[in-house]
Amino acid sequence: MLTPFMACNRWMLAVLVIVGAPHLHGAALGQANAFSQGNAAYAAGHFGEAAQQFAAEIQRAPSAEAWRNLGNAEWQEGHHGLAVLDWERAVWINPFDMEAATSLRFARGSAGLSAPPLRWWEALAIGLPPDVWIGLATAGLWLALGTAVIFPVTLRWRRSAWNQALAAFGLGVSLVAFTAAYGVQTRMRLAVITTPAAPVLQAPAAHAPVVLKLNEGDVARTEFTRGNYYHVRTGAGDAGWLEKSQLQRITRP
Repeated sequence: MLTPFMACNRWMLAVLVIVGAPHLHGAALGQANAFSQGNAAYAAGHFGEAAQQFAAEIQRAPSAEAWRNLGNAEWQEGHHGLAVLDWERAVWINPFDMEAATSLRFARGSAGLSAPPLRWWEALAIGLPPDVWIGLATAGLWLALGTAVIFPVTLRWRRSAWNQALAAFGLGVSLVAFTAAYGVQTRMRLAVITTPAAPVLQAPAAHAPVVLKLNEGDVARTEFTRGNYYHVRTGAGDAGWLEKSQLQRITRP
């Protein structure tokens, strides 16, 4: 039985839905249109507005395309460090984004910026998205275990050359993928300099002597932290301390 109290609650809920629905729809529509609005603003030469729209789209649904377009807008605004950071994040999500990779090569060639100091297992990791390497490592391991141990025991398979070869193949895929997955983890320490002429210090203190200065858009490896400083190392092997506000990791900490 519908009591007066329940009827009142339903009536109030209906009023709230009717009054609030247009606002909720408008907010959702605004979020959905952020990417297209960013493209329109960029085409019109309003690069600051375009950057805001692409940043809003990234907050809603991060994608390689949104990061790449944000980098394009930041570059046009003269924020070269942020642009390199955005393009690196686009390539992180989608290693096959040729536009972002081309933009990175152009930026480094035209401005003389340093490329990421990659180790061989990190160079391997760039070949596929991070999640794919994890999936391959898991699938390869299960293939090796299944064909070599689990299926022969549970299903009474006769061990033969073909399942041994399949097990070896799965183990090989797993080893390569686990190596690349480790490269993904160590690549997470790479960071982009986002301020001009960032001073690398001899010690983690503001008054410490300056070892060298890094350009906006250069990439360095963060090794460990002390207080408000990262200990960083460049591709050339130079090392020192850099204030955290002067760089951002390619993957958010």
